Amino acid sequence: MTTTMRGVFAVSTTPFGAEGEQRLDLLTPGLTRALDAGVDGILTMGATGEALALTTAEREDQIRATVETVDGRVPVVVGCMAYRPEDMLDLIAQAAAAGAQAAMITPPFYGGLAPEVAAEALDRVLERSELPVMVYNNPGATGVDLLPSHLAQLRGREAFWSVKETSGAATRVAELRQELGEDVEIFVGADGIALEGFAQGASGWVAASAYLAPASCARLWRLADAGDWNGAVELWRSFGIPLGQIEGSPAFISLIKQGLSALGLEQGPVRSPLPTADHDSVAEVVSAVTALEQEVGSDD
Repeated sequence: MTTTMRGVFAVSTTPFGAEGEQRLDLLTPGLTRALDAGVDGILTMGATGEALALTTAEREDQIRATVETVDGRVPVVVGCMAYRPEDMLDLIAQAAAAGAQAAMITPPFYGGLAPEVAAEALDRVLERSELPVMVYNNPGATGVDLLPSHLAQLRGREAFWSVKETSGAATRVAELRQELGEDVEIFVGADGIALEGFAQGASGWVAASAYLAPASCARLWRLADAGDWNGAVELWRSFGIPLGQIEGSPAFISLIKQGLSALGLEQGPVRSPLPTADHDSVAEVVSAVTALEQEVGSDD
């Protein structure tokens, strides 16, 4: 794949009103804040965006609104997760029609597929995709762990742009880089091990936390990408704890949304049955993130 999209991709949320209605008027401020802080891309319709809780119409409206707001400043990647390859392709076509630059897909979930079978299903999508594709390895959610050897089977497809790696395996990013070479971008997908992934040769970071703390996430990536490991480690020492709190919480989506609301970017509640973060957790994360964002902003 010749596409060179890399760096920090912030994963956007879906704002809701008090009655649970989608609020696209609240989407723009969060996107603009992330863009102004220097993120390199936006990923919409991910888990953080509660994509599976949206109706078809809500999904289409939000993709269009996201593309319009971003307005070409950075690439927009759209989550196109579905069970059947044919449905993934339909979602990718919709994203392409809306003006997105790439799509993200996972193995078919819930079915208990062998990794080889899951890779074959993804290959059928990559063969016909209208957009560059990020393959999201998320064994915790899909029940399938795509090893580097499985992903190597997809290398012949022109649409195979990147891998989002979230298995948590200690040396997985390095193994992927060794197996896939430099033709496929490799993104860290687990916020709590971002710096480890950068050190192993990752191309960037798909970060839910980058929507809450975009300046800090962008700064961390810039330092690592420039080879300033002393600076990156110093930032990570103050950044890693709040990231771990967000990443390790079952209510991480609520944490991010409530955190943004507390910072003046109203997001509303999560949709049932997702859990709601408790007040103390939100206050702790907001305090840490606010201090760090102010510090990073003053450095810039």
